[in-house]
Amino acid sequence: MVKAPNLFVVGAPRCGTTSLFAALKQHPDVYASVLKEPHFHAPDLPAQPHTVSDPDDYARLFAAAGDQRIRAEASVWYLYSQQAPVRIAQAHPDARIVVLLRNPVEMAISLYELYLRTGNEAEADPESALLRTRQARFDTSYFPFGLHYLHLLDFATPLARWRERFPGERMRVVLFDEFYRAPEAGFRALGQWLGIDPLAPVSFDARQAREAVRMTAMKQLRDLPEHLRRKLNPNASRLHAGKASTAIPATLRARLRDHAREVNAGFAAAAARPWPEAW
Repeated sequence: MVKAPNLFVVGAPRCGTTSLFAALKQHPDVYASVLKEPHFHAPDLPAQPHTVSDPDDYARLFAAAGDQRIRAEASVWYLYSQQAPVRIAQAHPDARIVVLLRNPVEMAISLYELYLRTGNEAEADPESALLRTRQARFDTSYFPFGLHYLHLLDFATPLARWRERFPGERMRVVLFDEFYRAPEAGFRALGQWLGIDPLAPVSFDARQAREAVRMTAMKQLRDLPEHLRRKLNPNASRLHAGKASTAIPATLRARLRDHAREVNAGFAAAAARPWPEAW
């Protein structure tokens, strides 16, 4: 019998989920899907090249799981999906949810720069792109949902949906700056919350992390059918790690910051922590 996932890292984009998931993959008490971001539980969002929509294919991602306490997947756009919290709560009633967040303005700018590199974003003027409205339509884009940056500044609304389905200690909101200031300590605290060995060694160095899980990942890949193996993009980590290169005017940052604060009036209740003053 295939064991189902019971830990979901649900977002947000550009907030350190890749590094956190790489750490989870190294932990002996965790089985993590070799395919990051299957987005199986978000059929209301546009499909991406790595989206897994077939239930049997999704089950295959966990077919090799052993007796590990935690079986994890990470799909950063789950955060904004309206269907994902409902579907996950129904299909995986004992699941826990981790949400990584950062300053929403920095998140949006980083996402814009990523999409310029990957070709999802065609607008070279940052003001035109970052302030576009939901009415905008796109002729060429592999994920148009992610191009509505103003909409993505709202953390409070999607967090409230998740909090309704996963109350109290079933959901943990982690802030990027706090966690990655001392990631090993942050991971130990997360391990205690998950009930796994908090002292198990993990590395947040990208090269060391890849080497630590290489043999496990190769075995997982061998067990997957070819059409699922093709969903892995070997260039994704390079593109996601690219450096920022776009000049963002201070006036644009201020407009984005004011909008973020306005739409996140309900953040404290949904996140179970106050809105950071630095944001």
